[in-house]
Amino acid sequence: MKIKGVCLHHDAGLVGAAVPNGVWKRRLQLLKDMGCNAIRIAHNPSSDAFLDLCDEMGFLVQDEFFDEWDYPKDKRLNMNERHNDYITRGYNEHFQEWAKKDLTNTMLAHRNHPSIIQWSIGNEIEWTYPRNAKATGFFDNMNWDGNYFWSRPPYSPERIRKEYESLPKQTYEIGKTAHKLAAWTRALDTSRPVIANCILPSASFESGYADVLDVVGYSYRRVMYDYAKEYYPNKIVMGTENVPQWHEWKAIVERPHISGTFLWTGFDYMGESNDKWPRKATPSGLFDLAGFPKPAYHMYKTLWSDEPHIYICSNTLEQSSYHEVKGKVVEKKPGAWEHVLWFWYNVNEHWNYKNGEPVIVEVISNAPQVELLLNGHSLGVKKLADFPDRIYKWALPFEAGRLEAKAVDEDCTAEIYTAGEAYAIKAHMDHDKLEGSKNDVAHIVVQVVDKAGYPVTNTEQVVEFEVSGSLKSLGVDNGNPENVQAFHSNKITTHKGKALMIVQASDQVGMGTIKVKSGSLKSEELHIEVE
Repeated sequence: MKIKGVCLHHDAGLVGAAVPNGVWKRRLQLLKDMGCNAIRIAHNPSSDAFLDLCDEMGFLVQDEFFDEWDYPKDKRLNMNERHNDYITRGYNEHFQEWAKKDLTNTMLAHRNHPSIIQWSIGNEIEWTYPRNAKATGFFDNMNWDGNYFWSRPPYSPERIRKEYESLPKQTYEIGKTAHKLAAWTRALDTSRPVIANCILPSASFESGYADVLDVVGYSYRRVMYDYAKEYYPNKIVMGTENVPQWHEWKAIVERPHISGTFLWTGFDYMGESNDKWPRKATPSGLFDLAGFPKPAYHMYKTLWSDEPHIYICSNTLEQSSYHEVKGKVVEKKPGAWEHVLWFWYNVNEHWNYKNGEPVIVEVISNAPQVELLLNGHSLGVKKLADFPDRIYKWALPFEAGRLEAKAVDEDCTAEIYTAGEAYAIKAHMDHDKLEGSKNDVAHIVVQVVDKAGYPVTNTEQVVEFEVSGSLKSLGVDNGNPENVQAFHSNKITTHKGKALMIVQASDQVGMGTIKVKSGSLKSEELHIEVE
């Protein structure tokens, strides 16, 4: 069985790090419905409550102990990790004194969870020991013109070993520390393999680090899957941090000796914004901060789920990544799909353009053949086998109305409409009853619609919530990583016409009411019973 996994940080959008079980349950169910079967808890151990849910819902779990060992990481500069100001300080300051106790306590607390299949002793530790980067030949090599993500090491294993041994040693060595951590782990449990997420595996194989691992996890190094088989045939290798793109899964499907992957990430997470103010989160997830699916989700649902699935989106020819050449829609930059990293290019989930404007329509589906129809008229049937990037594409002039993508041999369709002016607020909730528990929550999802009920996703509205009775609000969000409106508020501007509020039971039983309004738009009222 292939491991179809995602990495999850400890936070969950608007609730921060204090995550009620109901929020995790919704998120895990969304992943499960997509076909995900595994979670890597990155980069620190999770709560017991989270593992309880993984047990109950049937997930495989990689439990990770540390993000730092002997030396610090600069969370802003990654490879240049020598700063010592407050914002960069982390666990390494406590590692010598507390590592064994923290690892032991984690394992004693977690080892009876059947969901756990791997213990990870570290995440991308190699950067913090300078000999690793220098020995690989990737960096500061004037004779190498490759790209770290897509190129095999410029040096042979023998050369890497020689370089590593010739470089100055530090007080602590990565191989010795790894040996110590692996020994502590095996002293408490030999039923699960020991793994680590290695960002420089070519050096880790030669530094003693990989020697103590049962499985070597690769962080963004899929181009080295065959390298490992060639030079280290007795060492088990898998992806443990990979970008959520088709090319990553393709590399695994084509190699029986690679057991799977953990994509970075299942959901967008707070922090690591890379100085991109006002961005407050990293938008690498299959889902955004509010738990709304993104194109990468639809791609992976077609890869990981056996259920027929279709997703349709569009863009102007000018803004699209594609153009038409001799009747075929192709990439403006040929082969770009094979090297795309964390972020999906811009697409629209609406059908609102100028009349006659050239538009590219994209369809993501696992159906072998898909037909595109505009206002009931067929624009042709195409085959998935003709699209190596697994994205069906059509070029056409815009015409208002209904655009439908339909699987030829299966009962599966997707459609988008030309929306009119915003007319009403449509809201739905995932629960109409709550227990009087802080862990029990309801998610209120709001969508702006036109008079016909079609989603309006190309204009935004300020939405206000009024919560009364036996409910209280935990906050609001719209999923946009660049939204810096307050979470603890009763109003928010939509993003792509959507917004989210999470409510929780108050201290009283009875009926709770959520009223949603936006200026002159038709309002919505929902009721939730607290038992």
